[in-house]
Amino acid sequence: MQLLQLVGNAAAKIAVRQAAAVFYKNTVKTAWDESKEPEDRKNIVISQEDRTTIKTNLVELMCTVPPQIQAQISEAISIIAEVDYPDKWNGLLPNLIGKFESSDANVVNGVLMTADSIFRRFRHVQRSDELYRVIIYTLKQIQEPLLKLLLQTGNQADALVNDAVQLKLKMETLRLVTSILYSLVFQDLPEYYEDNMTTLMEVLKKYLMYTNPVLVDDTEDDEPGPIDKLQSAIIDILKLFVERDEEPFQPFLPEFTRLVWGLLISKTTLPKHDQVVVTSIKFLSIMVGRKIYGDLFKETSTLQQIVANIVIPNMTIRDSDEENFEDNPQEYIMTELEGSDNESRRRGSRDLLNAMCRQFEAQTTSICSEHMNKMLNEFAADNSKWVAKDTAVSIV
Repeated sequence: MQLLQLVGNAAAKIAVRQAAAVFYKNTVKTAWDESKEPEDRKNIVISQEDRTTIKTNLVELMCTVPPQIQAQISEAISIIAEVDYPDKWNGLLPNLIGKFESSDANVVNGVLMTADSIFRRFRHVQRSDELYRVIIYTLKQIQEPLLKLLLQTGNQADALVNDAVQLKLKMETLRLVTSILYSLVFQDLPEYYEDNMTTLMEVLKKYLMYTNPVLVDDTEDDEPGPIDKLQSAIIDILKLFVERDEEPFQPFLPEFTRLVWGLLISKTTLPKHDQVVVTSIKFLSIMVGRKIYGDLFKETSTLQQIVANIVIPNMTIRDSDEENFEDNPQEYIMTELEGSDNESRRRGSRDLLNAMCRQFEAQTTSICSEHMNKMLNEFAADNSKWVAKDTAVSIV
């Protein structure tokens, strides 16, 4: 309790408050779960009275501290929620949802970051009655306010097109809401979102096409921008719907395929676009690899465009790849040979080619052979064009 008082003391130095927040978070991580052995909890005992006080006030505290401290308190809430939510902390969700109406975007993003962390436990776990009980409990409270916040934030963003600082915060709000939605629909598409599918898809479509120069930093080559982060989160949801063959999503599929395709081609080879490019390629790989979507890609001209405009540009070694090789050649070569580069453009392009070969082997082989011959001839004429040869080998 003394630690929390120090964290919330606006008169204390920020470095002291931050150290207290880190120490508090680590103490909670060690000792909150009473099912652990006493020695695993370092014999720290948190009384029931303190537990109640902490859970009553922690969300409010998180909303009043600076962002660098907010992140630590948010993580502490997630650690406690992993043990106590929802049965021993039924006030958590109403507290978080109550902050959606805050006029301070940092507060809204703080509670969304916390909710996002809590609900990630719904992903990639085996289905069970207990899991569905918690998901249903969560949905009943948050599904409607979350969609309302998504629509409301979109309207606010439209009114802030020239305010880079505030607009960046709104983009982060939209990204966090999208990430939470991904967790909520991961196991199954809830009836509420099925009923509101058109509304939801219209918002996602809007931001897949969204551009705004005030949010583009031309001096930054490595760090993804707020638009890229949001678009990557949107494509994750689309990919999930395609993987599960969600029937309510089918009418929107052709348009979203076109939008993802266009988005993919519009991105540069700079590392800051890697995340959204890799996610987009994964989406297309699923589409191309499934017979039920074969009609969308069966034309030879379509396959030619995929190879020429998506596969080859993203399989070609870039200046940033050369720099990575020079900095750590052993790790780079191991990654290439062992195929552990799941989130790289080159791996994504190979997977896309594999999917094309499963469905359209003859056409894909013919198209790729033409490109490979051209690249190998280019290298034969000038051996400084080794990048062309490397790309040809990668295609093989």
